[in-house]
Amino acid sequence: MNKRRILLLLTLAAWLVSVAALADTYTVLRYNDTGAAVQQLQTALKQLGYSVGSADGKYGSATEKAVRQFQQDHALTVDGKAGQQTQALVYQLASGSSSSDSTSTTTSSYFSGNYDKLEYGSKGARVTLLQKALNQLGFSAGKADGRYGTGTQQAVTAFQRAQGLSADGKAGKQTLQRMEKVLAGEVSNVTPAPATPTPTPNPYGTVPSRTLRKGYQGDDVKSVQTRLKTLKYYTGKVDGKYGTGTMAAVSAFQAANGLHADGLAGTSTYKVLYSDAAIPYSETVVTPTPASTVPARTLRSGDSGDDVKNVQTRLKALGYYTGTVDGKYGSGTVAAIVTFQTQNGLKADGAAGTGTYSVLFSDNAKEYTKTETAAPTATPAATPSRTLRSGDTGDDVKSVQTQLKTLGYYTGTVDGKYGSGTVSAIVAFQKNNNLTMDGVAGSGTYKVLYSSSAKSASDSSSSGSTATATAPDKSKIKLMYWYTEVKPILKGKSSIYVYDPETKIGFTLHLYSLGRHADVEPMTADDTAKMMEAFGGVVAWEPVKFVYVLLPNGQWTVATMHNVAHGGQSIKDNNFNGQNCVHFLREMAECEAADPKYGVTNQKALRAGWKALTGETVN
Repeated sequence: MNKRRILLLLTLAAWLVSVAALADTYTVLRYNDTGAAVQQLQTALKQLGYSVGSADGKYGSATEKAVRQFQQDHALTVDGKAGQQTQALVYQLASGSSSSDSTSTTTSSYFSGNYDKLEYGSKGARVTLLQKALNQLGFSAGKADGRYGTGTQQAVTAFQRAQGLSADGKAGKQTLQRMEKVLAGEVSNVTPAPATPTPTPNPYGTVPSRTLRKGYQGDDVKSVQTRLKTLKYYTGKVDGKYGTGTMAAVSAFQAANGLHADGLAGTSTYKVLYSDAAIPYSETVVTPTPASTVPARTLRSGDSGDDVKNVQTRLKALGYYTGTVDGKYGSGTVAAIVTFQTQNGLKADGAAGTGTYSVLFSDNAKEYTKTETAAPTATPAATPSRTLRSGDTGDDVKSVQTQLKTLGYYTGTVDGKYGSGTVSAIVAFQKNNNLTMDGVAGSGTYKVLYSSSAKSASDSSSSGSTATATAPDKSKIKLMYWYTEVKPILKGKSSIYVYDPETKIGFTLHLYSLGRHADVEPMTADDTAKMMEAFGGVVAWEPVKFVYVLLPNGQWTVATMHNVAHGGQSIKDNNFNGQNCVHFLREMAECEAADPKYGVTNQKALRAGWKALTGETVN
């Protein structure tokens, strides 16, 4: 054993003795404790990179979660209580970290024996520790903020290359142990790469390592947006958010470059996107052809993007459109589409879909012919010309509210504001008239709403067998967290609509109370019958059912639920003596601490359902 190793062991032994001595001086702190000792603990944890919220001296759920994470990171008993050993180690490390960012532990216990893999997207104190080590060794990871982004990934890759390790940019056991040896001076620190290394230089940007889809965020999304902007497919803001605009731009690029136009950015798309062979947008619109310009989605009023430009360009060439080719599907584009559809023997609904594209982008498309009378419109004058959604305002919203009020679905004020009450009324109308229940007022809904065959609210009837409901578009279903995203929407709202993908049955639930989950009760006896049929007539707490939920703002998300009546109730004539529960997505650590049994059961079932639906794993 060399002298350095002996010195390190002696230092470690002395530290353990000091921790043991200090341990006797601390009072155990736990959830709901308050005071200066709690505030001191919170300050030290924040200094070490753990999120406790405000250092307010209140030992709440955030502090408990931070303590649990610290205990897990340092191989202590994970109980969320700040005992003597936990506090001694917190203050020992905080004292060492506050002296200088450039001074850090240089023993082989730098990562406290925790070698669980860290990779792009990881967050927390262990990432902060990794970033500090990389910066100390000269491999710049940028600010030690606890977020494993592109900078940290590149720094890890540079370190791995310098040490002759497999350069995959992931900090696994081999990489972390080698880093400890270098910090301890047991292994030479090979001359580091430049401060901002580029693992795989590409003149067109950093090629992402994961498949990107709608809802994703990060630096890799920015890279894709930047490249698409250079090629003139993307006109939006480079904000790192993979939204509708980015998805449409990717789809247009794929179509123009002979790829499968699904709007997902994966390996095959990157291979062309980040190459000299990538065809710019300007080259695809000179001579429009179905292979390069036909949109992959149905376009309606309010949509925007390069695919809208393609439609406008083609309409302009045929003489139907006289406005600016700006990529905005406004009233001028709708009118041009209606006229084109009318003069070409198509259904004149103002929406551009597959049937319209098959004629519009063909040699058989008729050029515009001026007529003595205006081309017939798709719907009566009173019918709105645009698709209305939550948040829209205007006289057309008033028209919809008035019609819904006449049919008995809407009880609010006709104020021209498409709020939660209007969304709920539309969903109820769609449900009763066998339409797609999405809370959106579009051409399909208008066709029935403004017709003599529209069923009023009083026409609702139930039968012995439940008719299957229309499933929502899976691409419109979003994974949403209970406390930060779902609960704020439900506060003060009256109901949610639930669709069971297993039995294809839908029913409406009235919101009873909101806590760690939503307490609900079937809205009517018919809803109770449908819910029970969805559960096969079996009443039980488990297994819970994975379902899709339409929120009052028109957004679909996922949840789990049971059908056991318990507790109080507010609706007496729904044939359901009590209430039942709907569980939405929560952080697993928070759920394990606050709701360790049935709550965890629902969270596991929800995560399993989401993976089966999308292939994505939620931690």
